[in-house]
Amino acid sequence: MSATVLPDGADDVREIFGSFIDETIRIVAEHGPGLISFAVGSPAVEALTLVGAGDLARTVIEREPAAALGYGVTEGDPELREIIASSARAAGIQATAEDVVVTAGALQAIDLACRVLLRPGDLVVVESPAFANALSALRNHGARVLEVPVDDEGMDVAAAARAIARAGTRPRAFFVVPNFQNPTGATLSMERRRDMLALAAEHGAVVIEDDPYRLLRYRGADLPPLAALADGVRVVHCGSFSKTFLPGIRVGWAIADRDVVRRMTAAKQTMDSSTSSLGQRLVVEFHRRGRAAEHLGALRGLYREKQDRARSALARELGDDGVRWNHPEGGFYVWVRMPEGLSARRLLDLALAEGVAFVPGDAFAVESDHSNAFRFSYSSPTPERIDEGVRRLRRAYERLVASS
Repeated sequence: MSATVLPDGADDVREIFGSFIDETIRIVAEHGPGLISFAVGSPAVEALTLVGAGDLARTVIEREPAAALGYGVTEGDPELREIIASSARAAGIQATAEDVVVTAGALQAIDLACRVLLRPGDLVVVESPAFANALSALRNHGARVLEVPVDDEGMDVAAAARAIARAGTRPRAFFVVPNFQNPTGATLSMERRRDMLALAAEHGAVVIEDDPYRLLRYRGADLPPLAALADGVRVVHCGSFSKTFLPGIRVGWAIADRDVVRRMTAAKQTMDSSTSSLGQRLVVEFHRRGRAAEHLGALRGLYREKQDRARSALARELGDDGVRWNHPEGGFYVWVRMPEGLSARRLLDLALAEGVAFVPGDAFAVESDHSNAFRFSYSSPTPERIDEGVRRLRRAYERLVASS
Protein backbone atom coordinates (compact mmCIF):
# COMPACT_ATOMS: atom_id res chain seq x y z
CA MET A 1 0.00 0.00 0.00
CA SER A 2 1.08 3.64 -0.23
CA ALA A 3 -0.03 6.85 1.42
CA THR A 4 0.35 10.43 0.24
CA VAL A 5 1.85 13.07 2.54
CA LEU A 6 1.36 16.71 1.58
CA PRO A 7 3.24 19.16 3.82
CA ASP A 8 1.51 22.41 4.67
CA GLY A 9 2.11 24.97 1.96
CA ALA A 10 3.85 22.52 -0.36
CA ASP A 11 2.86 21.96 -3.95
CA ASP A 12 4.73 18.71 -4.45
CA VAL A 13 3.59 15.34 -3.18
CA ARG A 14 5.87 12.74 -1.68
CA GLU A 15 4.63 9.17 -1.82
CA ILE A 16 5.27 7.01 1.26
CA PHE A 17 5.16 3.24 0.85
CA GLY A 18 3.81 0.89 3.50
CA SER A 19 3.04 -2.83 3.50
CA PHE A 20 -0.07 -4.81 2.67
CA ILE A 21 1.26 -7.50 5.04
CA ASP A 22 0.66 -5.16 7.96
CA GLU A 23 -2.68 -4.14 6.52
CA THR A 24 -3.77 -7.78 6.77
CA ILE A 25 -3.35 -7.60 10.56
CA ARG A 26 -6.11 -4.98 10.58
CA ILE A 27 -8.21 -6.99 8.13
CA VAL A 28 -7.92 -10.11 10.27
CA ALA A 29 -8.83 -8.17 13.42
CA GLU A 30 -11.90 -6.66 11.76
CA HIS A 31 -13.18 -10.13 10.82
CA GLY A 32 -12.89 -11.41 14.37
CA PRO A 33 -11.59 -14.68 15.87
CA GLY A 34 -13.62 -16.85 13.50
CA LEU A 35 -11.36 -15.96 10.59
CA ILE A 36 -8.45 -18.35 10.00
CA SER A 37 -5.34 -16.43 9.01
CA PHE A 38 -2.56 -17.70 6.79
CA ALA A 39 -1.66 -14.05 6.18
CA VAL A 40 0.78 -13.04 8.92
CA GLY A 41 4.14 -14.69 9.63
CA SER A 42 3.48 -14.67 13.34
CA PRO A 43 4.72 -17.22 15.87
CA ALA A 44 2.14 -19.66 17.16
CA VAL A 45 0.36 -18.97 20.44
CA GLU A 46 1.75 -22.30 21.64
CA ALA A 47 5.27 -21.04 20.94
CA LEU A 48 4.68 -17.82 22.85
CA THR A 49 3.34 -19.77 25.82
CA LEU A 50 6.50 -21.89 25.93
CA VAL A 51 8.57 -18.78 26.69
CA GLY A 52 7.01 -18.15 30.09
CA ALA A 53 7.01 -14.39 29.57
CA GLY A 54 5.13 -13.61 32.77
CA ASP A 55 7.76 -15.21 35.00
CA LEU A 56 10.58 -13.63 33.01
CA ALA A 57 9.02 -10.17 33.31
CA ARG A 58 8.39 -10.49 37.05
CA THR A 59 11.96 -11.59 37.65
CA VAL A 60 13.47 -8.81 35.56
CA ILE A 61 11.30 -6.01 36.93
CA GLU A 62 11.65 -7.06 40.56
CA ARG A 63 15.42 -7.65 40.39
CA GLU A 64 16.51 -4.75 38.18
CA PRO A 65 13.65 -2.24 37.75
CA ALA A 66 15.88 0.66 36.68
CA ALA A 67 17.61 -1.36 33.96
CA ALA A 68 14.33 -2.92 32.78
CA LEU A 69 12.13 0.17 32.78
CA GLY A 70 14.50 3.08 32.27
CA TYR A 71 16.28 4.49 29.26
CA GLY A 72 18.98 2.36 27.71
CA VAL A 73 22.14 2.79 25.67
CA THR A 74 21.33 3.37 22.01
CA GLU A 75 23.67 0.60 20.81
CA GLY A 76 21.85 -1.86 23.06
CA ASP A 77 22.25 -3.64 26.38
CA PRO A 78 25.91 -4.72 26.64
CA GLU A 79 25.04 -8.23 27.80
CA LEU A 80 22.55 -8.68 24.97
CA ARG A 81 25.05 -7.42 22.40
CA GLU A 82 27.48 -10.09 23.57
CA ILE A 83 24.76 -12.77 23.40
CA ILE A 84 24.06 -11.75 19.79
CA ALA A 85 27.75 -11.62 18.90
CA SER A 86 28.39 -15.03 20.48
CA SER A 87 25.56 -16.59 18.48
CA ALA A 88 26.93 -14.98 15.33
CA ARG A 89 30.41 -16.38 16.00
CA ALA A 90 28.88 -19.85 16.37
CA ALA A 91 27.49 -19.41 12.84
CA GLY A 92 30.88 -18.37 11.48
CA ILE A 93 30.50 -14.58 11.58
CA GLN A 94 33.55 -12.84 13.04
CA ALA A 95 31.79 -10.42 15.38
CA THR A 96 32.24 -8.87 18.80
CA ALA A 97 29.71 -6.95 20.85
CA GLU A 98 31.06 -3.70 19.39
CA ASP A 99 29.93 -4.87 15.93
CA VAL A 100 26.29 -5.14 17.08
CA VAL A 101 23.54 -2.54 17.32
CA VAL A 102 20.27 -3.67 18.92
CA THR A 103 17.19 -2.49 17.02
CA ALA A 104 13.41 -2.47 17.26
CA GLY A 105 13.07 -5.66 15.26
CA ALA A 106 14.94 -6.63 12.09
CA LEU A 107 12.87 -4.18 10.05
CA GLN A 108 14.38 -1.23 11.91
CA ALA A 109 17.81 -2.70 11.26
CA ILE A 110 16.98 -2.78 7.53
CA ASP A 111 15.66 0.77 7.62
CA LEU A 112 18.77 2.02 9.45
CA ALA A 113 21.00 0.30 6.91
CA CYS A 114 19.07 2.08 4.15
CA ARG A 115 19.45 5.42 5.95
CA VAL A 116 23.22 5.23 6.27
CA LEU A 117 24.19 3.33 3.10
CA LEU A 118 21.84 4.48 0.35
CA ARG A 119 21.41 7.73 -1.52
CA PRO A 120 18.37 8.72 -3.57
CA GLY A 121 18.59 7.09 -6.99
CA ASP A 122 20.86 4.23 -5.90
CA LEU A 123 20.13 0.88 -7.53
CA VAL A 124 19.41 -2.03 -5.17
CA VAL A 125 19.14 -5.62 -6.41
CA VAL A 126 16.27 -7.47 -4.72
CA GLU A 127 14.57 -10.84 -4.89
CA SER A 128 11.26 -11.09 -6.70
CA PRO A 129 9.01 -11.81 -4.97
CA ALA A 130 10.59 -10.00 -2.00
CA PHE A 131 9.82 -9.08 1.60
CA ALA A 132 7.26 -6.34 1.10
CA ASN A 133 8.27 -4.22 4.10
CA ALA A 134 11.89 -4.15 2.95
CA LEU A 135 10.84 -3.12 -0.55
CA SER A 136 8.97 -0.19 0.97
CA ALA A 137 11.93 0.76 3.16
CA LEU A 138 14.23 0.83 0.14
CA ARG A 139 11.80 2.92 -1.90
CA ASN A 140 11.09 5.32 0.96
CA HIS A 141 14.82 6.08 1.05
CA GLY A 142 14.85 6.85 -2.66
CA ALA A 143 16.34 3.61 -3.96
CA ARG A 144 15.49 2.15 -7.35
CA VAL A 145 14.83 -1.57 -7.03
CA LEU A 146 16.00 -4.08 -9.61
CA GLU A 147 13.85 -7.19 -9.27
CA VAL A 148 15.46 -10.58 -9.91
CA PRO A 149 13.53 -13.87 -10.04
CA VAL A 150 13.58 -16.37 -7.18
CA ASP A 151 13.46 -20.13 -7.76
CA ASP A 152 14.01 -23.14 -5.49
CA GLU A 153 17.64 -22.09 -4.97
CA GLY A 154 16.79 -18.52 -4.04
CA MET A 155 17.71 -15.44 -6.06
CA ASP A 156 18.89 -16.32 -9.57
CA VAL A 157 22.31 -14.65 -9.38
CA ALA A 158 23.09 -15.23 -13.07
CA ALA A 159 19.85 -13.43 -13.91
CA ALA A 160 20.90 -10.66 -11.53
CA ALA A 161 24.17 -10.19 -13.43
CA ARG A 162 22.29 -9.95 -16.72
CA ALA A 163 19.78 -7.49 -15.28
CA ILE A 164 22.57 -5.27 -13.93
CA ALA A 165 24.23 -5.26 -17.35
CA ARG A 166 20.95 -4.25 -19.00
CA ALA A 167 20.40 -1.50 -16.41
CA GLY A 168 23.81 -0.03 -17.21
CA THR A 169 24.22 1.10 -13.59
CA ARG A 170 26.38 -0.34 -10.85
CA PRO A 171 24.21 -1.45 -7.92
CA ARG A 172 24.81 0.16 -4.56
CA ALA A 173 23.42 -2.82 -2.63
CA PHE A 174 21.85 -6.26 -2.72
CA PHE A 175 18.97 -7.11 -0.38
CA VAL A 176 18.37 -10.79 0.30
CA VAL A 177 16.63 -13.12 2.76
CA PRO A 178 18.93 -16.14 2.34
CA ASN A 179 17.14 -18.72 4.50
CA PHE A 180 13.47 -19.71 4.06
CA GLN A 181 12.83 -16.47 2.24
CA ASN A 182 9.84 -14.26 2.89
CA PRO A 183 7.55 -14.80 1.00
CA THR A 184 8.51 -17.97 -0.90
CA GLY A 185 10.31 -20.01 1.76
CA ALA A 186 13.19 -20.60 -0.69
CA THR A 187 16.78 -20.91 0.55
CA LEU A 188 19.75 -19.43 -1.31
CA SER A 189 21.99 -22.34 -2.28
CA MET A 190 25.64 -22.46 -1.27
CA GLU A 191 26.80 -21.93 -4.84
CA ARG A 192 24.59 -18.90 -5.24
CA ARG A 193 25.73 -17.46 -1.91
CA ARG A 194 29.28 -17.43 -3.20
CA ASP A 195 28.17 -16.13 -6.61
CA MET A 196 26.18 -13.30 -5.05
CA LEU A 197 29.11 -12.21 -2.91
CA ALA A 198 31.38 -12.33 -5.97
CA LEU A 199 28.90 -10.20 -7.93
CA ALA A 200 28.64 -7.72 -5.06
CA ALA A 201 32.44 -7.53 -4.90
CA GLU A 202 32.63 -6.93 -8.64
CA HIS A 203 30.39 -3.87 -8.30
CA GLY A 204 31.61 -2.67 -4.90
CA ALA A 205 28.11 -3.19 -3.50
CA VAL A 206 27.06 -3.83 0.08
CA VAL A 207 24.87 -6.84 0.92
CA ILE A 208 21.97 -6.35 3.35
CA GLU A 209 21.26 -9.83 4.70
CA ASP A 210 17.93 -10.27 6.48
CA ASP A 211 18.12 -13.60 8.32
CA PRO A 212 15.32 -14.02 10.89
CA TYR A 213 14.43 -17.62 9.97
CA ARG A 214 17.86 -19.31 9.88
CA LEU A 215 17.38 -21.20 13.17
CA LEU A 216 14.00 -22.57 12.07
CA ARG A 217 15.27 -25.36 9.82
CA TYR A 218 13.22 -28.59 9.84
CA ARG A 219 15.05 -30.65 7.21
CA GLY A 220 18.40 -30.55 5.44
CA ALA A 221 21.74 -29.07 6.44
CA ASP A 222 22.44 -25.58 7.75
CA LEU A 223 24.18 -23.15 5.40
CA PRO A 224 26.52 -20.39 6.61
CA PRO A 225 25.25 -16.81 6.62
CA LEU A 226 26.48 -14.55 3.86
CA ALA A 227 28.29 -12.53 6.53
CA ALA A 228 30.32 -15.64 7.36
CA LEU A 229 31.41 -16.00 3.71
CA ALA A 230 31.92 -12.32 2.95
CA ASP A 231 35.75 -12.28 2.55
CA GLY A 232 36.05 -8.53 2.07
CA VAL A 233 32.50 -7.79 0.92
CA ARG A 234 30.66 -5.41 3.23
CA VAL A 235 27.64 -7.24 4.69
CA VAL A 236 25.05 -5.87 7.09
CA HIS A 237 23.63 -8.95 8.82
CA CYS A 238 20.14 -8.34 10.27
CA GLY A 239 18.25 -10.63 12.61
CA SER A 240 15.43 -10.73 15.11
CA PHE A 241 14.10 -12.49 18.19
CA SER A 242 10.56 -12.06 16.82
CA LYS A 243 10.32 -15.49 15.19
CA THR A 244 12.09 -17.48 17.90
CA PHE A 245 11.15 -15.65 21.11
CA LEU A 246 8.51 -12.88 21.38
CA PRO A 247 7.49 -10.68 18.42
CA GLY A 248 5.77 -8.02 20.51
CA ILE A 249 8.92 -6.94 22.36
CA ARG A 250 10.42 -5.77 19.02
CA VAL A 251 14.05 -6.74 19.62
CA GLY A 252 16.33 -7.32 16.65
CA TRP A 253 19.85 -6.43 15.61
CA ALA A 254 22.32 -5.55 12.92
CA ILE A 255 25.91 -6.79 12.74
CA ALA A 256 28.22 -4.69 10.58
CA ASP A 257 31.62 -3.06 10.54
CA ARG A 258 32.05 -0.54 13.32
CA ASP A 259 31.77 2.54 11.15
CA VAL A 260 28.37 1.37 9.90
CA VAL A 261 27.32 0.50 13.47
CA ARG A 262 28.37 3.98 14.60
CA ARG A 263 26.35 5.64 11.85
CA MET A 264 23.32 3.41 12.41
CA THR A 265 23.48 4.27 16.10
CA ALA A 266 23.49 7.99 15.33
CA ALA A 267 20.50 7.56 13.00
CA LYS A 268 18.65 5.52 15.63
CA GLN A 269 19.08 8.33 18.16
CA THR A 270 16.75 10.47 16.04
CA MET A 271 14.16 7.67 15.79
CA ASP A 272 13.61 6.10 19.20
CA SER A 273 16.82 6.72 21.17
CA SER A 274 17.01 3.08 22.26
CA THR A 275 15.23 -0.23 21.86
CA SER A 276 12.84 -1.26 24.66
CA SER A 277 14.89 -1.86 27.82
CA LEU A 278 12.32 -4.33 29.13
CA GLY A 279 12.33 -6.29 25.89
CA GLN A 280 16.10 -6.51 25.89
CA ARG A 281 16.27 -7.63 29.51
CA LEU A 282 13.65 -10.33 28.85
CA VAL A 283 15.87 -11.77 26.12
CA VAL A 284 18.91 -11.60 28.41
CA GLU A 285 17.10 -13.33 31.29
CA PHE A 286 15.87 -16.08 28.96
CA HIS A 287 19.43 -16.75 27.84
CA ARG A 288 20.79 -16.52 31.37
CA ARG A 289 18.50 -19.40 32.30
CA GLY A 290 20.04 -21.50 29.51
CA ARG A 291 16.71 -22.18 27.83
CA ALA A 292 17.41 -20.98 24.30
CA ALA A 293 18.66 -24.25 22.77
CA GLU A 294 15.85 -26.35 24.26
CA HIS A 295 13.29 -23.75 23.20
CA LEU A 296 14.55 -23.78 19.60
CA GLY A 297 14.28 -27.56 19.52
CA ALA A 298 10.66 -27.33 20.64
CA LEU A 299 9.91 -24.68 18.02
CA ARG A 300 11.38 -26.77 15.23
CA GLY A 301 9.19 -29.71 16.21
CA LEU A 302 6.10 -27.50 16.49
CA TYR A 303 6.54 -25.78 13.13
CA ARG A 304 7.65 -28.94 11.33
CA GLU A 305 4.30 -30.49 12.27
CA LYS A 306 2.43 -27.40 11.08
CA GLN A 307 4.31 -27.34 7.79
CA ASP A 308 3.61 -31.03 7.19
CA ARG A 309 -0.06 -30.47 8.03
CA ALA A 310 -0.28 -27.53 5.63
CA ARG A 311 1.33 -29.42 2.76
CA SER A 312 -0.99 -32.40 3.31
CA ALA A 313 -4.05 -30.15 3.46
CA LEU A 314 -3.07 -28.32 0.28
CA ALA A 315 -2.50 -31.61 -1.52
CA ARG A 316 -5.83 -32.99 -0.33
CA GLU A 317 -7.94 -29.92 -1.11
CA LEU A 318 -6.19 -28.27 -4.08
CA GLY A 319 -3.76 -30.80 -5.51
CA ASP A 320 -6.03 -31.79 -8.40
CA ASP A 321 -6.98 -28.24 -9.41
CA GLY A 322 -3.82 -27.04 -11.14
CA VAL A 323 -2.57 -25.29 -8.00
CA ARG A 324 1.12 -25.78 -7.20
CA TRP A 325 3.35 -24.92 -4.25
CA ASN A 326 6.96 -25.38 -3.19
CA HIS A 327 8.47 -27.42 -0.34
CA PRO A 328 10.71 -25.26 1.87
CA GLU A 329 13.03 -26.91 4.38
CA GLY A 330 12.10 -24.48 7.16
CA GLY A 331 10.64 -21.11 8.05
CA PHE A 332 7.00 -20.01 8.06
CA TYR A 333 5.91 -19.86 4.40
CA VAL A 334 4.79 -21.79 1.36
CA TRP A 335 4.48 -20.03 -2.02
CA VAL A 336 1.31 -21.10 -3.80
CA ARG A 337 0.78 -20.63 -7.54
CA MET A 338 -2.55 -20.85 -9.29
CA PRO A 339 -2.98 -21.34 -13.06
CA GLU A 340 -2.18 -18.31 -15.22
CA GLY A 341 -5.01 -15.85 -15.54
CA LEU A 342 -6.37 -16.32 -12.03
CA SER A 343 -6.09 -13.41 -9.60
CA ALA A 344 -4.96 -13.92 -6.01
CA ARG A 345 -6.43 -10.50 -5.11
CA ARG A 346 -9.82 -11.68 -6.33
CA LEU A 347 -9.33 -14.97 -4.48
CA LEU A 348 -8.62 -13.03 -1.28
CA ASP A 349 -11.97 -11.25 -1.51
CA LEU A 350 -13.73 -14.60 -1.88
CA ALA A 351 -11.59 -16.20 0.83
CA LEU A 352 -12.43 -13.48 3.36
CA ALA A 353 -16.09 -14.20 2.72
CA GLU A 354 -15.37 -17.85 3.54
CA GLY A 355 -13.48 -16.89 6.71
CA VAL A 356 -9.85 -17.37 5.66
CA ALA A 357 -7.02 -14.96 4.75
CA PHE A 358 -3.59 -14.92 3.05
CA VAL A 359 -1.37 -12.32 1.35
CA PRO A 360 -1.63 -12.05 -2.47
CA GLY A 361 1.57 -12.24 -4.48
CA ASP A 362 1.45 -8.76 -5.96
CA ALA A 363 2.12 -7.36 -2.47
CA PHE A 364 5.70 -8.67 -2.79
CA ALA A 365 6.80 -6.85 -5.94
CA VAL A 366 7.03 -3.43 -7.53
CA GLU A 367 6.79 -4.30 -11.22
CA SER A 368 7.08 -8.09 -11.49
CA ASP A 369 3.87 -10.02 -12.05
CA HIS A 370 3.00 -12.40 -9.20
CA SER A 371 -0.73 -11.82 -9.50
CA ASN A 372 -1.62 -15.54 -9.69
CA ALA A 373 0.41 -16.46 -6.57
CA PHE A 374 0.06 -15.96 -2.83
CA ARG A 375 1.99 -16.42 0.39
CA PHE A 376 0.59 -19.07 2.71
CA SER A 377 1.87 -18.84 6.29
CA TYR A 378 1.25 -21.93 8.40
CA SER A 379 3.02 -20.74 11.56
CA SER A 380 0.14 -19.32 13.56
CA PRO A 381 -2.98 -21.56 13.20
CA THR A 382 -3.26 -24.84 15.07
CA PRO A 383 -3.06 -28.02 12.96
CA GLU A 384 -6.84 -28.42 13.17
CA ARG A 385 -7.41 -24.84 12.00
CA ILE A 386 -4.93 -25.37 9.17
CA ASP A 387 -7.14 -28.22 7.93
CA GLU A 388 -10.30 -26.15 8.23
CA GLY A 389 -8.68 -23.07 6.72
CA VAL A 390 -7.55 -24.94 3.61
CA ARG A 391 -11.07 -26.39 3.23
CA ARG A 392 -12.40 -22.82 3.26
CA LEU A 393 -9.71 -21.83 0.79
CA ARG A 394 -10.79 -24.60 -1.57
CA ARG A 395 -14.38 -23.31 -1.50
CA ALA A 396 -13.13 -19.81 -2.35
CA TYR A 397 -10.96 -21.20 -5.14
CA GLU A 398 -13.88 -23.10 -6.63
CA ARG A 399 -15.89 -19.89 -6.67
CA LEU A 400 -12.99 -18.05 -8.33
CA VAL A 401 -12.67 -20.65 -11.08
CA ALA A 402 -16.42 -20.71 -11.65
CA SER A 403 -16.50 -16.93 -12.10
CA SER A 404 -13.44 -16.72 -14.37
